[in-house]
Amino acid sequence: MAIESVEKISIIAGSDLRDEIVQALTKLGTVHIERVESEECLGCKELSEVEQDLMRDYAFELSKVDFLIGFLNRYREDKQRFFATLIKPKHHLTFEEFFSARDAIDLERIYQECYKKDRRFISFSERVERLERELKELEYWAEIEIPMRDLVGDPVFRMMLLRVSTEDLDGLTAALEAAAPDSALEVIGQDETWTACLLLFHPEVDEEVTSLLSRFKHETVTMRDLNEEPMERIDQIRRDISAIERRRTRILEDIKGYYAFLPQLEIIRELLLNMRLQLDATTGFGVTKSAVVIEGWVTASAVSSTVEAINSLSEEVSVELRPAGEEEDHPISLKNRDWLKPFEFLTVLYGMPHKREYDPTWIIAISFVIFFGFCIADVGYGAVIICAFLLMRKYLPLGERVRNLLLVLSYGGAAAIVFGILTGSWFGYDPARLPSFLRSLQVFDPLQDPVPIMATCIVIGLVHMLSGTVIEVRDNMKQGNYADALIDQGLVLLLFVGTAAVAGLAALGVVPAWSVFACIGTAVVGMIVLGGHSNKSVPGKMFGGLYETYNTLVGWMGDTVSYLRLFALGLATFAVAWVINTLSGMARGIAPVIGILLMLVILVFGHTFNLAVNLLSAFVHPLRLEYVEFFGKFYEDGGQGFKPLEVQSKTVFIKKESLSRGGHIIQNEDDIQAGGVLREEGALLADNEEGRPS
Repeated sequence: MAIESVEKISIIAGSDLRDEIVQALTKLGTVHIERVESEECLGCKELSEVEQDLMRDYAFELSKVDFLIGFLNRYREDKQRFFATLIKPKHHLTFEEFFSARDAIDLERIYQECYKKDRRFISFSERVERLERELKELEYWAEIEIPMRDLVGDPVFRMMLLRVSTEDLDGLTAALEAAAPDSALEVIGQDETWTACLLLFHPEVDEEVTSLLSRFKHETVTMRDLNEEPMERIDQIRRDISAIERRRTRILEDIKGYYAFLPQLEIIRELLLNMRLQLDATTGFGVTKSAVVIEGWVTASAVSSTVEAINSLSEEVSVELRPAGEEEDHPISLKNRDWLKPFEFLTVLYGMPHKREYDPTWIIAISFVIFFGFCIADVGYGAVIICAFLLMRKYLPLGERVRNLLLVLSYGGAAAIVFGILTGSWFGYDPARLPSFLRSLQVFDPLQDPVPIMATCIVIGLVHMLSGTVIEVRDNMKQGNYADALIDQGLVLLLFVGTAAVAGLAALGVVPAWSVFACIGTAVVGMIVLGGHSNKSVPGKMFGGLYETYNTLVGWMGDTVSYLRLFALGLATFAVAWVINTLSGMARGIAPVIGILLMLVILVFGHTFNLAVNLLSAFVHPLRLEYVEFFGKFYEDGGQGFKPLEVQSKTVFIKKESLSRGGHIIQNEDDIQAGGVLREEGALLADNEEGRPS
């Protein structure tokens, strides 16, 4: 349970073996590549013109894959629900299957066919929109039985087609009667917003009519190019729209034939990203005219397998190893037992520990589970958490990090059950009404007697922080900072641990009672006298001790009180659950059937809401205690994480073996993801009028 030791690895080989070595290192996933910085006739590799073109090809091909994935998802009829979109499908492939994924389908042909279908579908959609706008306009004039182009004036009268706001129609009619009594305004069609009108007036009142119209909301309509009667054109538009809709439906049916390619397209997308990463990684290699030098770090546990795999590539490959130097800033790899590995992300979430630091993952694992259990502290809620999260881990396609988080929270659910038993909380049910054998298990009563459980939180907090102080003593002693270890941390341990030990001995009568005060006094006086030891000046040493003593005592007091949040959150969980139960009991008495249904609704939604809110609090607040109160006593982050050259993907997982049948890549008996089946489906695509699968 510590930071794993690493060794510097140097690989020297001929330039012709570079790509083979990169592929082998990616498959191994054990070597953290570093940029070669040497003055011994080595220059850092730069991408050649061919490799730059290859980078551009990857980017161009990636854009095609992104288009196809977006295109197929856009036209899918079975749209994924919101939560389904958050969980990406996972593909379990061997290394060879992953890097040969592009051979399974003809990407260029599929892209060209889908691109044409997309353009045609968009073109048809735009045409339908234009026809629908024209149809909507013509519906106002459907009662006119002559071609619209014949609706023109002559020297004797003027004619205008208007769309007038329905609200202003009466006002416009009255104004025309007053200003131009010889005019005529005939209503052709009307809806709630607009009224289609035909306005006739004498040319002599042209200016008066124009001025009058400006005072009312209206639009002038011009359809001089319509050679048919409006109703004839309406019928034609409807026939055109129906024909286009049939063609659009046909295109959508054609697109369905490409849905089977989505899993392979997602795999190819991840492959292209990894191939770009591989090519980019080579820019850190050292090169000469005929050789390539690769430097990096490998963990001690992976040295033998890595060296064996690299040497097996060729006899012309040389591998050199050496331990990491004291001053070298090597990457950090955490090494913990299997049951602790899920908790490593809690440590890394704050920051990778420095190479001189102690890995506190095991302490975080124990303390976080205890804190989480304190915050929930309910048997029913704990059982729900365990069942829900373990089922999610088993049946949902989740990544490793999410699976680790769910496992950590499941451990916390087990602790919640324990603390729920100790506090008598069973879905917030009144403890006084519990069966006698359950009441006999109750140790704390947070409502009637909160002092014992508050004192327990204080003690847990002190133990938690003092363990951080002990770690800092260990780190200082290891680095030779003996004064800091003995004074800054040693006196704190004397104040708390020493005083507790002397108090225990005094209670047993081994030492007199005044020994407790002597221990406290010794620790405080030592802080005042020696606390300023790091200052160079005499006044600094004198007054620095007082300042450090004040900060230490006040800081520890405030940090210790922070642990009372565990009691407060656990009490809040129980109190809200108790209120929900009370409300449901009141609702039950409303009516025989409706009351029971209402009670069930209140119980289900109320407890679900309470659990969801307190689940978030039970995660955030314990993390705050870990990162502020605990890490603040010793932790120094800033380490560089160990990131080996490997396949990087959130959806593709490399497995050692796969079930192979006739060239098909199969995840299980029912789930064919790639390989020969997709090649067979691709062969069925034939070009016809719409380019659809036959």
